[in-house]
Amino acid sequence: MQPQAVFGQEELRLLAEGLNVAEDSVSDYFRLSEGFWCRHPFEVRTLAELAPTEVAPEALAQVLRLRQADSRRLRNRDFWRICFQDHNFLEAMEGQSEQELFLPMLTYVMVHELVHVVRFATYVQLFELDQQRRQAEEAKVHRLSAEVLKKVRLPHLERVLDCYENFAATLSPEGHC
Repeated sequence: MQPQAVFGQEELRLLAEGLNVAEDSVSDYFRLSEGFWCRHPFEVRTLAELAPTEVAPEALAQVLRLRQADSRRLRNRDFWRICFQDHNFLEAMEGQSEQELFLPMLTYVMVHELVHVVRFATYVQLFELDQQRRQAEEAKVHRLSAEVLKKVRLPHLERVLDCYENFAATLSPEGHC
């Protein structure tokens, strides 16, 4: 088995930049309060930090729901982990000759995953879904992500939305965007 490609320093810097844009954009779109992300915490991990069970064969990223036990609360608290799949992202970008698509693509993927987090955390959508409902949820989140990004001024973002639309169509039913 050959080693999988992981993000270097520049890719990690761009991922952090895309995450900042994504978090602000999702917060604005859904009119989230300042405390929303504190009440519904999440983290982003890249391939180098993922456990083998968190590595997805085809997805660009996936959201996992973890439970935090808290003796001060009556029930456990959900914690969200966005598992960024560097190897799949780099492979998807390999066919793109322009590096200028890297940041807008990272931003789109982060928006997409944060939209999932918002929908799961607010119970608009249940986390556990059968295959048919999962595919419908992915289509809904893709549309919402494009809506969120309408107001974002980022070069080449429209091209990325078109490109991602084509890539998402090739994902297997087991893949999570």
